[in-house]
Amino acid sequence: MTDRKLIVDGYSVLHFWPRLRKLAGRSLPQQRDALLAVLRQYSDATGWQITVVFDGYAAKHKPEHPDPTPGLTVIFSDAGKTADDVIERMVATAERPGNITVITSDNLERRTVETLGAQSTSCELFEREITDALGELARLIREHSRPRRLGSLRRQLEGDPRQRRG
Repeated sequence: MTDRKLIVDGYSVLHFWPRLRKLAGRSLPQQRDALLAVLRQYSDATGWQITVVFDGYAAKHKPEHPDPTPGLTVIFSDAGKTADDVIERMVATAERPGNITVITSDNLERRTVETLGAQSTSCELFEREITDALGELARLIREHSRPRRLGSLRRQLEGDPRQRRG
């Protein structure tokens, strides 16, 4: 696993990504779960450590202990705090803020975390990056899952001259 970390403003990504919301349904908990499922796959594919921060006021029933997933942490802000407050504190107190990339489409928040030493990416670019990474992962899985032709393997094992090199 890499020491690079992503901090994702969960609702910022959900608001930007209408296709994900549409697939997930109208309920906010379903949309959050869909986003977390995509981010779990992305973390698995890339090795990034991802923290997703949601505004606590938007969750009527905050999950107290979300399913633990290696590489993915979910945080809901406390009452009176926003996800931006939590993200800024995480960056400000990080040992190496330069290893953190914050994902949000809030331009003021992006400037703030960059001033604190982190990098930032818009939700639009992040959606493309996720789509590309998961597409590549799917391609690799298909490629390595294809049945191999036994005849070719048999010739290699038996020393068929057509399979020998130079």
